[in-house]
Amino acid sequence: MIRLPRRSLFAAALALPMAARAQAAWAPTRPVRLVLPFAPGGLTDILARAAAEQLSARWGQPVVVENRAGAGGNLAAEAVARATPDGHTLLVATQGIIAINKVLFERLSYDPDTDFLPIAMLAEQPNLLVVSPRALPDATDVASLVAKLRATPDGLPYGSNGVGSFTHLSMELLRATLGVPMTHVPYRGSAPLLTDMVAGTIPVALDGLATSKPQVGAGGALRAIGVTSARRFRAMPDVPAIAETVPGFDASPWYGVFAQGTTPEPIQAGLEAAFRAVLEGPGWAAVLAQREADAMPQGRATLATLMERERRTWRDAVRRSGARAE
Repeated sequence: MIRLPRRSLFAAALALPMAARAQAAWAPTRPVRLVLPFAPGGLTDILARAAAEQLSARWGQPVVVENRAGAGGNLAAEAVARATPDGHTLLVATQGIIAINKVLFERLSYDPDTDFLPIAMLAEQPNLLVVSPRALPDATDVASLVAKLRATPDGLPYGSNGVGSFTHLSMELLRATLGVPMTHVPYRGSAPLLTDMVAGTIPVALDGLATSKPQVGAGGALRAIGVTSARRFRAMPDVPAIAETVPGFDASPWYGVFAQGTTPEPIQAGLEAAFRAVLEGPGWAAVLAQREADAMPQGRATLATLMERERRTWRDAVRRSGARAE
């Protein structure tokens, strides 16, 4: 009979509960819902479905994407806030729900500061700072645009996708950072805005990558002079970050996954581990490359700090803009 030393037996005894705990890490016991505040087809929807497919394989449970568009994302947020905090109903959100709506809307049926906590970041995709060569032939980079803005006492007009939209608030953030006057001209979406920019009616705007990229580059009618991310965007490496001229500027849309604020810690940890395994794997890198998006840092502590910063940034931008949701 082989006898193990007492120290080895003691170590083995200690290790058993740890192994048991590792094996018993939280996992869903029924289908998981990813609730989105947007209609199918956009980047949020595409990313959520790609993550759902990989999570389903990992968990052995269906992960279903549920689109609940409307009311500036508040319908989706309310549905998740009221769901049981057991890890089976999650919110996929952007700055709107988490950082903006609390001051943009007069009343909310949920509190984004306490009802949601970050689990993971799917991606970020910067907006483009675009100018109309017809209206601003000499604005070839951010520095020359800034010089033009500072030389125009009455302020240049700028376009956006609507009052209170992310592009509106991002330009307000840039305007306030530079300390220059500008006049907001809201549009009902990117298509009419870009049409007027091509015609030279609107000289400058921030716009989404998917809609503005076809209009820039070789043969394009518009000129991209900056991206809103803190660093250059790998899909457009020749376009500088605005932050290279305006230090500290960072206004990129991100796409995050949130659980209810009262979700128990073991469930939070299980969700975080599963999402990190997906988002830090090679399969997800391929998804981001295909969709021209960038990865973001992970870890609940890191994301909690990011959310604090985002709330301050965008709520200040809303207050400065004077925007209110109808």
